[in-house]
Amino acid sequence: MNGTISTGISGQPLLLPYLLVGLVAAVGIFDLCFWMVGGCGLSVAVFFPLLAVIILWNRAGGLRRKMPRLLLLLLAGGTAEAVMETGITNIIVLLLLTVALAGDTFFPEVESMWGRWLPQCGSLLCAPGRIFWLGGVLLKSAFKDGLGWAGRLIGGCLLIIPAGVLALVFGSLLASGNPIFGSWTNSFFSWFWDELALYFDPWRITLWFFIGLLILPLLRPAPISTGRWSWTPRLPNLPAILPTAAAIFSSGAVLVVLNLIFLVANSADAFFLWSSRTLPSGMTYSGFVHDGVNSLITTVILSAAVLTLIFQQESGVATRRALKILATIWIAQNLFLLLSVGLRLKLYIEAYDMTVERLGVLIFLVLVAIGYGLLTIKIARDKSLPWLLSGSTLALFFVLYVTQFLNLAGWSADYNVAQWEKDRSRKLDLGYLYELGPGAWPALRKATDEGAVSTCWYEDRNDNQTQNPMAAARNGEAVTPRAQFTRNAWREFSLRAYLNHWALEEKPK
Repeated sequence: MNGTISTGISGQPLLLPYLLVGLVAAVGIFDLCFWMVGGCGLSVAVFFPLLAVIILWNRAGGLRRKMPRLLLLLLAGGTAEAVMETGITNIIVLLLLTVALAGDTFFPEVESMWGRWLPQCGSLLCAPGRIFWLGGVLLKSAFKDGLGWAGRLIGGCLLIIPAGVLALVFGSLLASGNPIFGSWTNSFFSWFWDELALYFDPWRITLWFFIGLLILPLLRPAPISTGRWSWTPRLPNLPAILPTAAAIFSSGAVLVVLNLIFLVANSADAFFLWSSRTLPSGMTYSGFVHDGVNSLITTVILSAAVLTLIFQQESGVATRRALKILATIWIAQNLFLLLSVGLRLKLYIEAYDMTVERLGVLIFLVLVAIGYGLLTIKIARDKSLPWLLSGSTLALFFVLYVTQFLNLAGWSADYNVAQWEKDRSRKLDLGYLYELGPGAWPALRKATDEGAVSTCWYEDRNDNQTQNPMAAARNGEAVTPRAQFTRNAWREFSLRAYLNHWALEEKPK
């Protein structure tokens, strides 16, 4: 038997030896990179490219088309950033690219990229059942021709039993008579039993099983018909509950009323926020600028959903010119509201501090603005809902991909220190600079050298002692080194930590 099983899925044969070796290798690499790791670093940059190689190893001609090559190029960029510094955005991007690569190379005959990617996502939902599928394939392969390779494996194990018994007997005798050989054998068995106890840790074995469940669908997706995803290019319009004239009147009333409400709210922002007028009595600056930002963002997103539903009605309603004009005005008002939210955040940052979370909100506002641009094109040019969803999904990925390369922690730290340098009476939270990690080490060093003292001291969770944030950064690097590429600490290594490690060095006395 050559280990090849024919299958109708995507016309690709199942190469069982390749699948088993790839699955064991992927789980082993994950264990090597992440078991008992002090923090994600270079381990992420090692695992995902090797997983991509294993996926392609299980595909026939996976790189013949342009899309897999593009995905690999994007994966290389994400891997380079993981070497620099690993973050949650970077990990999400690498996960998405890996899933897309697995689906794109397994369903090459499907024309739509969503038709290739969505079945792969669906197969991940069926991951628990794939272990039973693999067990069935192994049994079928093992006993296809009588005992098959299973019988040969069992027979081979039985044949080597005499050799094993004689090796133990003669090895024991030689160890008793030869002290050097005895020392070697004792050292070997001590190491062997220690390693056996280490690898047969119940939690570690559970992790292997769980990771194997997740990786198996990437190597061999479940037999989900791509026809289930044929609806993606042609999502239907909403059912016509009202007559066309009534639907037009109802939709127009919604747009007119909401435009008037937004006009009043935006006028208030234009009068007080943009022109820096004195606030009404009882209204604080913090309350006006900061409070309600989340509600305003939710309002903008809900507005986009309402517009999508209105223009997903029958063509007699969705193509109505008057409704398109009202919708365009409402979109413009939503974009003004987005600018007002951005200005609120800007003013709040100027009054207080920059944080990674606030920068993240600003990036999210940019993403929402891109979504409104796509929504405008959909309404003006009568594009389909799948077009809007595809464009929005790709825009989301594009923003995530670009964001992973941004040193948000370093930007926040540099800004806060620069503002403190302009006004020494301004509060500077050195504890927050410590929490930002290696990207903020230069700013933390600069502020410390210039005599900055924070009222928000960092409390070390290891020894429950309050200490200087710079000392806490040095101690943290000593416990879990990220700037050193060593045999025991390579998994946590970060190139940014290596480049910024000078900031943690003690000043010469």
